[in-house]
Amino acid sequence: MATKSIYGLAADTQVCFVLATLSRCMWSLDTRLVETKLAYLELFLSTSVAIILGLLVIRYRHTTTKKPATLLRYFVIVPVALVLAFFVHPGHHWWTVQILVAFTMYVEAGALIPQLYLMRKMIEIEPLTSHYVAMLVLSRVVRMLFWVQLYYQGEHFVGLFLADLVHTLLSVDYLYLWCRKLRHGGSLIYRV
Repeated sequence: MATKSIYGLAADTQVCFVLATLSRCMWSLDTRLVETKLAYLELFLSTSVAIILGLLVIRYRHTTTKKPATLLRYFVIVPVALVLAFFVHPGHHWWTVQILVAFTMYVEAGALIPQLYLMRKMIEIEPLTSHYVAMLVLSRVVRMLFWVQLYYQGEHFVGLFLADLVHTLLSVDYLYLWCRKLRHGGSLIYRV
């Protein structure tokens, strides 16, 4: 009988994603982005994923990896994202909801780094973790569609777009790990 676990899931990545989701819930209905239907879809999906991941981490917490890299912890990523958001955000006002928008993008971009670092160190990747990170890559495709839609509406947030582009490029690293596993005889998606 196969046992389920979240071994290989970086807890710091999940903390960063939960903080980004909380930030998104605070700002998403207070910006011009509410004019796009994808914004509502993104809010619903990111909140659902945060709740599901929270429940999975609580349920399978005894199966997680215990030794994360010190510099890749959430208490390093979150302050860096906050400082970046304070100085590089859409708009020209210092205190605005746009700082939360920028914080969300920056913390999500940095959050994937601990997960990729952990997956590179592991020999085998658990099925649940493999599916989760594959869905993260798929979410990058949806996010890029979101940016295309914003571009055609006349919005040009270069700093935020670059943060999402970095996040997408980090997702490509996971695709590389996937293809490497496939080339060495593994399956593309591990069986649950």
